Amino acid sequence: MIPARCLTTCDDDEEDNSRVALILGDKPVCGEKALLMAPKIKLSSGHEMPVLGFGTYGLRGYQCLTAIHCAVETGFRHFDTAYNYENEKEVGEALRCQMQMGNVSRENIFLTTKLWNTHHDPRDVRRICEKQLEALGFDYIDLYLMHFPVGYKHMCDEILYPMEGEKIQTTDIDYIDTWRAMEELVKLGMVRSIGVSNFNMEQVQRIIQCSSSKPVVNQVEVWPGFMQKDLVDYCRYNGIIVTAYAPLGQPNREDHSPIYFFSEGMKRLVKRYKRSASQIVLRYLIDYGVVPIPKAANPLHIKENLNIFDFQLNESDTRALRGIKSKERLIKYDPAKDHPFYPFEREEDKEEEEAPPSRRSSSAPKGKRQTMLLEPGDQEGDEGDE
Repeated sequence: MIPARCLTTCDDDEEDNSRVALILGDKPVCGEKALLMAPKIKLSSGHEMPVLGFGTYGLRGYQCLTAIHCAVETGFRHFDTAYNYENEKEVGEALRCQMQMGNVSRENIFLTTKLWNTHHDPRDVRRICEKQLEALGFDYIDLYLMHFPVGYKHMCDEILYPMEGEKIQTTDIDYIDTWRAMEELVKLGMVRSIGVSNFNMEQVQRIIQCSSSKPVVNQVEVWPGFMQKDLVDYCRYNGIIVTAYAPLGQPNREDHSPIYFFSEGMKRLVKRYKRSASQIVLRYLIDYGVVPIPKAANPLHIKENLNIFDFQLNESDTRALRGIKSKERLIKYDPAKDHPFYPFEREEDKEEEEAPPSRRSSSAPKGKRQTMLLEPGDQEGDEGDE
């Protein structure tokens, strides 16, 4: 659970506070035209981040604009985008429009975007960040993440996945050098905080040991069937907040997957709390101590996702959710699996570990490795309209 001492209020000094309700646990403060707003957690950089964010992967054009407008007017203040989502322009345009209408101030927006894999060359980091700031139309970025530890060959800014046959063209650029270039962005005032995404424990530890600053956030896949307890505990121990993408497990109503989301047990929780399955899962993840960033385009789902701070799951139901059988990682990127910085567990490694001792090769690893990454068309926050 996120410690209470880390949670702060969300006073919007330049906004009309009579319209804002801050829902903190079970102590709502309601106004006549109240908005729901998530409490904030303090990052190790000293800045504050709402404990619930709005994911934007897969949102483009008019759909992206209308979703962001609805999210701001609902009460979302934490927005997550990325260079390779190709929607930074729309996200920035909608946020600036809301600012111009007086519905939100820049100081009360927490904006996350990411450095894409083709821009790991330290000489390219400042240039591409400037390009992203221009697309967003902002003077600074609140949180800038290194999207993956694996660098891709830069051909041009428009080619996100430089493929050669079925293999991605990677580089041998060390993510430590990329990280140091990102640290310079903080000194220049272009970004306020920096972090990583899809890094495993060994890689996070290496950054801590080899750099002058540690990541404030590690954004990884976390959902009830893939809780990554060891990684989350490690990050928590080091004062690093874990942001959870794909927090619902990418529900698919056609094939009823993941099973837990459509199970009889979940239906009983929905009936008991009079909340949707999405609301129950998001509340559970926040109590677990991670910051979920669900994506939604449907206005009803957007409002529903934020309306989770006026109830809590009891201990018995929390234990039941904690007991969901661990599943496979949803988001992988096999074309880069041969790279030494590939952060996921490789299938062949897993097969070696599961084989009887007599059949294991002498090079088989002694223990499982904490790992993470994505692949085109199946990326973070992409769990349909929820």
